[in-house]
Amino acid sequence: MTVSKQSLLADGEDKIVLTVHYNGTEDVTAKAELFANDQSLATSEFTTTTPGSYTLKAVYDGVTSNTITITAVSGEDVNGITLQASKTAIYADGGDFTVLTLKTREGYDVTAQGTFFANGEQLQSNRYSSTKGSLAPVQITAKFNGLDVDNSIAVTASSSYTFTNRVLLEDVTKTNCQYCPTVIKLIDELRKDAQPLVVPLSIHNSNSSIYSTYYSLTTRQFADNFCEYFGLNKSVAPKVFINRNKKAANHDTLTADELRAMAINGPKDVAIALESTLEGSTITVKVTVGSKKDFSGKLVVALAENGIMAEQQTMGRTEMYRMMRAYAPSIEGESKSFRTNNPVCYTTTFDVQNLALANTANCEVIAFVTDDADGLCVNVQFAKVGEIKGY
Repeated sequence: MTVSKQSLLADGEDKIVLTVHYNGTEDVTAKAELFANDQSLATSEFTTTTPGSYTLKAVYDGVTSNTITITAVSGEDVNGITLQASKTAIYADGGDFTVLTLKTREGYDVTAQGTFFANGEQLQSNRYSSTKGSLAPVQITAKFNGLDVDNSIAVTASSSYTFTNRVLLEDVTKTNCQYCPTVIKLIDELRKDAQPLVVPLSIHNSNSSIYSTYYSLTTRQFADNFCEYFGLNKSVAPKVFINRNKKAANHDTLTADELRAMAINGPKDVAIALESTLEGSTITVKVTVGSKKDFSGKLVVALAENGIMAEQQTMGRTEMYRMMRAYAPSIEGESKSFRTNNPVCYTTTFDVQNLALANTANCEVIAFVTDDADGLCVNVQFAKVGEIKGY
């Protein structure tokens, strides 16, 4: 089940539209039973005059959908509404942006009821980008249902903005591998970082029980293609590749601190913005790459899924973190020419049904860029499906 937005005005007129798909593709909204806080809805359009939090769900053919929590707010009172920004400095190339949101005192997102302004000029969306650097910060303000929000935010747009470098870690693994837990524990340590600088992706080879239990034929082919690309026997694991270096790293000596230092001390010439949407059975991903140098390279997008539990030898039942589901357009990626201050955009899609995803709410997209000069990854970015991230 999906909803048209995450919040609405509690005025009896504003509405949220619910859509229900069965098996990822068939629209069964008209046949499904719809509920808000376990109270049956007469139609697929939810309205209310009572502010508060509502949990929406659907039941079709005896199957209960995912639940979605939305917020109904009074449009007559702006007190307690605050303007927030995902960051207060952006790179002035037109590709980077800061995401603007409105939150209630309770933390509910009411961005859908807002309009946003940069130095008094209304923005077309809840994002601010610029191609003009300025010594003076731009003042971002907002209105909630036509009423002025009290606080404002100063955002700096500059060509001297420092990119954040991250490290890509692609791990070939399997559930019946007695050595793989070494890397699984390393990844588990890295995923707890408050500001992740290392982006892991787990590729299960053909000897992993997950290969037959969860992988679709499409994902299996990607797993095989990955091994072929790196010249691996398809049954070998663990094999850890850092930033697409085809020489596998020694999993016994690899440390989290070493990888973090590699990111901190790495090149800061390329940055990546990500946004994705889920409509029906299609995940659409838009990637924007900004660069401070001219080079030829490749852009790769991967889809990963979290929350998959499996029996791992010597570890018991364990979450297979960031399990690879697909690459786009291929393992090697799309050839691109990158130029200084000239953002490059790329859009691709993933088919939810074809990939047999267990839960799209647990999915993430990962985008990275390699340099043709040495074939190495120069930066990587990640975001949840539905999340928007600037450089």
